[in-house]
Amino acid sequence: MAMASAPSTPATRLSREDAVRAVGALLRWLEKHPTPAPEPIYLIVALKSAPVRRFKHQLRLPHSPFPSISLVSDHLPDDLPDDVDLLPSSALQSLPAAARRGLVLVDSRLRVPGGSGKAAGAKRGVTVPVDLSDPAWAESAREAARCVELRVEGGTCRAVRVGHGALAREETVENVLAAVEAAAACVPRKWRNVRALHVKSPESVALPLYSAPGASGDQDVDGYGKPEAAKREFAAAAEEQGRVKRRKKGGVVC
Repeated sequence: MAMASAPSTPATRLSREDAVRAVGALLRWLEKHPTPAPEPIYLIVALKSAPVRRFKHQLRLPHSPFPSISLVSDHLPDDLPDDVDLLPSSALQSLPAAARRGLVLVDSRLRVPGGSGKAAGAKRGVTVPVDLSDPAWAESAREAARCVELRVEGGTCRAVRVGHGALAREETVENVLAAVEAAAACVPRKWRNVRALHVKSPESVALPLYSAPGASGDQDVDGYGKPEAAKREFAAAAEEQGRVKRRKKGGVVC
């Protein structure tokens, strides 16, 4: 079972100044390359060596990394929050572009269409089942919106969603710092196994946050060494972020 993580006590090796600089540069790039819906922002964790065992770990962020929350249901809840958009069940076949960039809550009475892989994920976005009969469903959904999952399976490069293009710079920085500390605390050998950290959006270059002393530049995520292999790992990791929440059943707790 995945365990939840919050920022831990060990001294960080990532300075706040470096995080502010990288996040600010990425947000400026996103402003110059506008899209119909805010682009996601990812923290890229590059390890020195791939873990022997696969694992997954829940990271709780100070702020939701999703630009919007939608609820797919054919029944209008009496307590629907003002900032949650209601969509009909037919939307599950192919969600609107704006909804796919956000978090999609799905009435647990509905059946999510089958299919997996990049094509199916692109149509559904990140979906989480929710039990609308639970009086606290809205509160639980908001908590789920602040949780992301770090999955380490194969390779040394993994992506964790930490924000979006419309999130305030300070909130994005806080998410990055929290995710870095939680991720470094849960990977094998902790900081000793962290080669580099970057932030990026799907179409941007990877902006450096941290590089371990003596680390070779050929393992950077974008533009160095073997960029195509790194991009494939990033794409697989980002896609996995969507599949993870769709596979969860029986609640939306972090």
